[in-house]
Amino acid sequence: MNLFGTDGIRGVANTELTCEIAYRLGRAMGIHLSQGMDL
Repeated sequence: MNLFGTDGIRGVANTELTCEIAYRLGRAMGIHLSQGMDL
């Protein structure tokens, strides 16, 4: 399963891209951005 592509994150909702994965990605992004880092 490859969720990351050249156009962003892709996957079938609730199958490949589960709520848990979405939560973890969002949390990681929030931590990353709160530390003043660029994307």
